[in-house]
Amino acid sequence: MPGAPIRSLPQGKLTYGDDTFLTRKVLLYQIELSAGQSGVDYIRKLNHKAAFIHDGFQHILDTSVDEASVTIILQAKPGSLFSQRMKGWTYPHIVTLIADLGVSLLDAMEERITGFSVDPENLWLSDHDKLSVINYWDLGNPQNQGAVGLCRLMIQLFTGTDTIPGAFEVMHTHLERASIPSATYEQKLALIRLVKLVCQGQASLSSLIFGLRSLPSSAHQQDSEPIHSEIVHPNRSVDKPQDDEPMETAETRSNRKPEQSASWLKKAALGAIALFVVVLIIVWALWPANKPSQPVEVPPTQTDTKQLPPTATPVASPTPKLRGDSTKQAEEVVIPNLIGLSQEDAHQQVLAAGLHYEFFIEASDLPKGTVIRQDPPAGTKGLEGDNVTFWLSKGNN
Repeated sequence: MPGAPIRSLPQGKLTYGDDTFLTRKVLLYQIELSAGQSGVDYIRKLNHKAAFIHDGFQHILDTSVDEASVTIILQAKPGSLFSQRMKGWTYPHIVTLIADLGVSLLDAMEERITGFSVDPENLWLSDHDKLSVINYWDLGNPQNQGAVGLCRLMIQLFTGTDTIPGAFEVMHTHLERASIPSATYEQKLALIRLVKLVCQGQASLSSLIFGLRSLPSSAHQQDSEPIHSEIVHPNRSVDKPQDDEPMETAETRSNRKPEQSASWLKKAALGAIALFVVVLIIVWALWPANKPSQPVEVPPTQTDTKQLPPTATPVASPTPKLRGDSTKQAEEVVIPNLIGLSQEDAHQQVLAAGLHYEFFIEASDLPKGTVIRQDPPAGTKGLEGDNVTFWLSKGNN
C-alpha cells in the first residue's frame, strides 16, 4: 500500500509504503513506462541485480507491473533522501562518507553492477550516516557514475552547491575556488590533486578510495584543544604550595613581603650554583676516563676481528629487504589498450598488467570477438588488482 510521497525523481516517483502481508515498512519506486515499452522486459533485466544484497544498496524485495508503470518494492532503512541533508558536513565526515560509498561501488563492480548514478537524489542516508544507492539497475548520467560521480558528489558537499556545471575534466577548479573551513591548507591541496587525477582519467575508483584514506589527517588539530585547556585550567593547582599552605588569592599575592621574595631569589640562585658545580664535577670525573679507552682498543688485533662482524652485518642487511617489500605493495600500473584485440589477446594483456577483468558481448560492425571499447580507458593509472571491463563484438547479426 502506498504511503506518503518522498520525491519525484527523473527516473520515477519515490514514496513510503506498507507491506500489509508481512507488516513492514518499504519504499516504493514507481517508474512510468514509455510508449511501446514492456513492463515484463523491464523487470527481466532486474533478475541478476535483485539477487545482490549489500548494505550500500537498497535491496529489491519485490516487483509489480501494470499497463503503464512498474513498481519496485525496496527495503526501507531508517533515514531520509540524501539530497535533503546535504548541508553542514565537515571535511573528515565528507571524506569518510565518500570513501565508504566508494567501497560499496567496488563490491558492486565485482558482481557486474555498474553504470548507476550516485547523484544525491539517488542516495539514501541512514540514521547512522551511511549512504546506500536506491536505483542501481538503470543507467545514470556518465558524469554521475563511478569515480567521477563520487568526485562530483564530494565537491557538492564541500562547496554547498546543488549542481556542478562544466565538463568533469575541470571539476577540481570548483574545489580550488571553494572555502573549506574544516580543512587545513595541506588537506585541501591533497584533495584537489586527487580529484584532478580522477577527473582527467588518470586514477581509477580503487585509486580514489586509497587516496581518500591516505589524505593528511586532522588529528593534530583535535589534539591541540585539550593541550590548550590543560595549560589554562590546571594553573590554579600549580599555584598551590607544596607544603600544604592555603591557596593564594590576588590579595595574599599582593601582600607578600619583600623579604620573602628576596629569600626566594637567594634560594633559587644558590640552587643554580650548586647544580652548575655538580655538572662540572661530573664532566671532570668522566673526562680522563675517555682517554685510556682509545689505546685499549687499538693494540689487540684479535679482539678487533671478533667485534667487527656483529657491529656491521646484522644491522645493515635486513633494512633494504623490508623497504623493497613495501614499495611493491604501492606500485601503480597503467591500463593497457585493449581496443581492437581479440578476447585471448586482451586476456593476456590484462593479466600481464596484474589486473582483473570482466567482459560483455554486444552487437557491432567489427569482427566477432574483437574488443570494441573498454573501461577505464587506456593509459589510465591504477593499482595492481584493479578491475577492467571491456566489450566484445558479437558480429552484425
